[in-house]
Amino acid sequence: MFEILIKISGIVLPVFVLLTMFNVGLTQKPRDIMGYLRDGNFALRMLVANFILAPLLMWLMLQFFPIDPYLRVGLAIFSLCAGAPFLIKLTQLSEHDLALGASTMIILVLATVIIVPLLLPLLMPQIAIDGGTIAWTLLKQLILPIVVGMLLAKVLPKLIRSVQPWVARIGNWTLYILLISTLVGYFPETKEMVGQGAILIGVVFILGAFGIGYLLGGRNKEDHLQDIGALGTAQRNTAASMIIAAQNFSDQPEVLVIITIANSLGIAILLAIARFLSKDNKVGIYTYRQTPQAEARRV
Repeated sequence: MFEILIKISGIVLPVFVLLTMFNVGLTQKPRDIMGYLRDGNFALRMLVANFILAPLLMWLMLQFFPIDPYLRVGLAIFSLCAGAPFLIKLTQLSEHDLALGASTMIILVLATVIIVPLLLPLLMPQIAIDGGTIAWTLLKQLILPIVVGMLLAKVLPKLIRSVQPWVARIGNWTLYILLISTLVGYFPETKEMVGQGAILIGVVFILGAFGIGYLLGGRNKEDHLQDIGALGTAQRNTAASMIIAAQNFSDQPEVLVIITIANSLGIAILLAIARFLSKDNKVGIYTYRQTPQAEARRV
């Protein structure tokens, strides 16, 4: 049974990645996203939070916890990959502008495609990693579906309005199937992880990354950049992490399993936090654009 579930997770992974990123392209207008992308200061702070401070936090924790080398590899990959498509759902639950969440995600996805293939070979010189192959794989699986979705939404708007809800729904189903099949399929390996500290490291990292993103999000609470910065930094890019793990560490299931466990815990924790944030958000999902800062970005 375990082997069957592992095969299922291998089939579902690329489907989940494709549908999730495709749905982002179907639902987000380039004009709205570009309005937020003009905020270079916020983008720079997010890059620092996600690719310097968050990985640094993970590196510091790994120095104090002597865990299995491949668990360390999995956690390191998890900490490096940013720009989770699930940020769109967290943005919606926290009642912020979806375009803000999408623009933040796109910034981090593009940076992941460029930075991670460069950093991994340097951080793990003892392991053969083809940075060029990783970059091309991430580009075609994460960026290309967004572009195609936006083009189709522009050319065939009526058809897309009918298709998009099903794309989102099936994408959510594949996520649940992926998480369950991976966790259950690798259950024997998961049992061995309990007590090593790797799961605790994952939880502490998620909470610490949330704090880092919140602090670097900005000081103006009215534009809600703090909330999105925190959620975007804490929710790592599971799709990118799993792609790297599946392609480079297929013979070491611990890498994929710890990434899946950390992601599952992150989703549960951040869903609760997003609902809590929505209680304090009196502005609403789409009224972010009415603030002076947002209006300035749209000019």
